Amino acid sequence: MFHQRQLHAFVLTAEMASFTRAAKEIHLSQPALSYLIRKLEEELGIALFARNTRTVMLTEGGELFLGHARRILADMTLALDETRNVRELEQGRLTVAGLPSVASSLLPRTIAAFRKRHPRVTIALRDGLADQVHQWVRRGDVDMGLGSPLDQDRELDFQPLFHDDLILITPPRVVRRSESPWYGLDEMPYIAMTPGSSARHYADLAMGHAGRRIEPSWEVSFMSSAIAMVRAKLGYALLPASSVDVFNLEQITRLPINMREPREIGILRRKPLHSSPALEAFVRQLRKQIVLNDSGEHLSATDD
Repeated sequence: MFHQRQLHAFVLTAEMASFTRAAKEIHLSQPALSYLIRKLEEELGIALFARNTRTVMLTEGGELFLGHARRILADMTLALDETRNVRELEQGRLTVAGLPSVASSLLPRTIAAFRKRHPRVTIALRDGLADQVHQWVRRGDVDMGLGSPLDQDRELDFQPLFHDDLILITPPRVVRRSESPWYGLDEMPYIAMTPGSSARHYADLAMGHAGRRIEPSWEVSFMSSAIAMVRAKLGYALLPASSVDVFNLEQITRLPINMREPREIGILRRKPLHSSPALEAFVRQLRKQIVLNDSGEHLSATDD
């Protein structure tokens, strides 16, 4: 109905009890100020001021409207300030989801770097299996997910970031360069991640490409459990390369696996796409962190 300039002119005129002084304060001519007040009165359908040649007094309706006008201006100022803070990353909230492999490696480093630059933006992190990450993004529970595109999903947008292939984790053994990484594993139990996980999906593909049709002897939900079982010499495992550097792998042999279908990690977002300033800044930091990643030998950047 009315805009901020009208309200400001009215409040200032009421507080100064003078059209002349109010006009000078907001750098308007007196006719221009009078016009703003008159248009406001027309929109409200009441007179706000009782005017004579000497004084300017509020009417009963003007007294009533003055309190409301002050609150409206304060709310407008607050809204503009908070919007500006969000734009300039002086406040805001971001919720990110990731697969366990990136939630234990890339994401913590990215969050730490982001918070150092933007300490007033709150970040929440969820870690889960691939189908959980997809579901959280699809429902809008998170602003973005970091995972793999297991299936074509028309509701989600996927922006590839890097290839995160698998490595073979075994108890200590001697493997000559000319030998297959699978050498000597025929009699060793296979420790697999649980079905529904991205790591399990690509591990099954890698095992199939290697001609190994083996049922897992163990299925675990956490990579730390798989590594602990390998360390206890209970079998071997296939795990994402990006995650293993956060674990102590002493007395464990690890060998890269040649993947026919690379395990692609990227940004998952719900369509239609909408980016807040905080999300845009976080994605920039994420891309920068991939380049700076200390385990860069495991990460190969892909085109956008």
